[in-house]
Amino acid sequence: MPETKRSLLQRAATFARFYRQQRVRLPQLEAHACKLDPSASLILTGEEPGWTGSGLTVREGERFRVIASGHHWMAKGLGLVFDPVITLFVRIGGAPVRRIGKEDWVFEAWADGEVELLSKGLSEFADEAGNLLPGKRKALLPGIGVRLERTNDLANDYAPPDDWKYLWRIGEAQIFSGLPDDIAITLDREGAIVRKEVNLPLTEATALEWDWLIENLPSELPEDLAFTHDYISIAVEFENGRDLTYMWSAGLDEGHIFRCPLGWWCDWETHWVLRSGQGGLGQWHGERRMIAADYREALGEPLPQRVVRVWLIANNAFQRFPAKAHFRDIRLG
Repeated sequence: MPETKRSLLQRAATFARFYRQQRVRLPQLEAHACKLDPSASLILTGEEPGWTGSGLTVREGERFRVIASGHHWMAKGLGLVFDPVITLFVRIGGAPVRRIGKEDWVFEAWADGEVELLSKGLSEFADEAGNLLPGKRKALLPGIGVRLERTNDLANDYAPPDDWKYLWRIGEAQIFSGLPDDIAITLDREGAIVRKEVNLPLTEATALEWDWLIENLPSELPEDLAFTHDYISIAVEFENGRDLTYMWSAGLDEGHIFRCPLGWWCDWETHWVLRSGQGGLGQWHGERRMIAADYREALGEPLPQRVVRVWLIANNAFQRFPAKAHFRDIRLG
């Protein structure tokens, strides 16, 4: 794979810039982190080996409210903090797992059973039932506080565009909105992926076309470090499980190709920098990519036989810089 990995010196320089940036922002990040409610009936530290029972048993169709508070300092010296909205998941009797959309969120029970809770942090799910891949989990203070209560209020709605569904591995959110061919992205302090089923043969003529307008980027630094990996992109997923994403980078050169710097994802996701820098932000741009040729250049041979999904990806969970973007007229054929 012709990965155009930057030198160790270049990446060290990016980390130094990130460190200085976060140290300056630390008081602001502390002030805006979600405060822990002392009345929370349950506090998740993040070191729990699996799911924790809430004590609340519900029947399918019954509505219940999750009120979350607190936060996890993933690395306080680096200003890395996760609020409940990015890390708190809920399940009832196994799959599916659901992520809260806001710190006060009403669900309609999708099964009978006890409501279980998990603060996922940087762990990865092994399956759609929410079992975790092996790995050390440690306490991350002050913790995520949770209160649950039955309610007659209407259930909240994630409301993704029609024909697009959130990837269960990351969880649902309120990031993507609009029409199926005119999608708005609003990033606050979270991340998510929506996917659209396509299932088309991959030939030399297969092309992905789209228009995009990026109002502002969620990172001011090159995104090839785990802690700076905040970005917006469009991707294609292949039948072999790999995905190739086209992104607008804050600081990586156009044409730069690199593996995702995050654990688990590094085995499956490859990024292609299509545009870079501040020039052109706030304007519409049309793109056309020949998927087979790009796959061959980024990932090599053999080519998969089919493209199975188109993705939209948006994340600012690490640096928490707000960002907005728009995608329209996405076509694959």
